[in-house]
Amino acid sequence: TTTNPNDSSKYGEKKKGGELTRHPFVGLVDHVSVMPILTSQHPITSNDYNDDDGDDDDDDDDDNNSKDNLTKQCKAAAANAARVIGSRMSETNLVNVHYYGMACLENTPLATVRRERTSFFESGGAIDVSLKERNGTSTVQKKVALKGDTTIGSPVEFVENFNIRLTSNVDFDRAKTLTQFLRGRNMEKRGYGVAGVEALTLPYVRDTSKGGEVYEVACNLTTPKEGSADEIRLQLMKWIDRQRQELSGNRDGGGLTEDDGDACKFNYEYFVED
Repeated sequence: TTTNPNDSSKYGEKKKGGELTRHPFVGLVDHVSVMPILTSQHPITSNDYNDDDGDDDDDDDDDNNSKDNLTKQCKAAAANAARVIGSRMSETNLVNVHYYGMACLENTPLATVRRERTSFFESGGAIDVSLKERNGTSTVQKKVALKGDTTIGSPVEFVENFNIRLTSNVDFDRAKTLTQFLRGRNMEKRGYGVAGVEALTLPYVRDTSKGGEVYEVACNLTTPKEGSADEIRLQLMKWIDRQRQELSGNRDGGGLTEDDGDACKFNYEYFVED
């Protein structure tokens, strides 16, 4: 199917207050992540992925060295696979390929690539751009990248994702309070957050018939052994309790009981869609 990159309706976009809003992305194929794996008998786990140093115990040196070598080989294979995928996609001249993580020499994180080389954090979307390549002394004009950008790579560290889609009862300002409540960097200064979690408030735009625009808190779990999805759920429930207290006008810290009408009204489903 041929898609007009200027037709915003094809990408779930809509106008709000004269400005374009939608869930951020950079092109028709937004993101390809290649993760290293082994066989079912010797799987790569998040522990292996984030620990290249192995164990220093003498009794386990041989086993650890063997496993470390397998892990490194698997990571190298994943990075190479990402480059091959990117090369094949580049040959179509339809997308601008940006590498991240182990697929690029600088091991640049995905968030940095998105921020510095794409429009992900701005309007995003499929864009018409003209690319030029140097071929000796001549300049070769490539075809227009009709389908926008794509980011392809293999993460340097194992990162899990956990997204919370809020209901239409939660406006942007309130959604941002949940983002702050989950960010790991707030643990020391503000006393809440989940270790290693990076969080961002994003618009989730849909047709009115499907519920209309809501907001999503997108989380990266950079240290899932410490800051897990279960920890996020726990913090989410604490955030919901705070919102209930605020919306019910009960600020004395006494809490709400199931007998209170507000406790039933401002329940989990009132705030969280998925």
